[in-house]
Amino acid sequence: MTTFALALALLTGTSFTVDPGASTARYRIVHKLHEVTATSARLEGKAVLQPEGRVITQLRVPVASFDSGDRNRDVHMQEVLESAAFPFVVFKGAGALPAGPPGAPVQLRLAGELEFHGVKRPLDVALEVELRPDGTARARGAFEVSLEAHRVERPSLLFVKVEDACRVEFDLLLRGDGSAPTAPPRPLQAGSPAH
Repeated sequence: MTTFALALALLTGTSFTVDPGASTARYRIVHKLHEVTATSARLEGKAVLQPEGRVITQLRVPVASFDSGDRNRDVHMQEVLESAAFPFVVFKGAGALPAGPPGAPVQLRLAGELEFHGVKRPLDVALEVELRPDGTARARGAFEVSLEAHRVERPSLLFVKVEDACRVEFDLLLRGDGSAPTAPPRPLQAGSPAH
């Protein structure tokens, strides 16, 4: 039995939880004059590995948690995204985890739905998954989302709007039932910026 098959057999039926202390989501929007990247480490999510390698997952990120390093820009993005009315970006998906060579990451495609700015749209996400012997899994991937398709009024600078495509990248550490979490992210203080 290969290392991957053994890990899959041991972890089948396992529920995994995103470790926010070791996971990030990042978005990038492009304007003619510059690019903006913002990162969140306040992810919440679960994945369940079912028999035969089927994976069901849900991930959500608070809109107000993204930090670009410019508080004014972040507040403006929260206004544009109407974070008070639509506080989370949510992805739900499912796919089949293929077998791979021992100790190597495998490619997984999740067919799912992205809820962003109150609009739900189908979305397929390709990611690389590494099941580890310690009961954790690392998942990395990226996708692009259309701002206009989600009814987001694209921000502008000097009368020029940002591009419609927003690139989203994620790097998740998932802990299986019984594995110890890393240090939790620092809690929000009243009046402090969301990171």
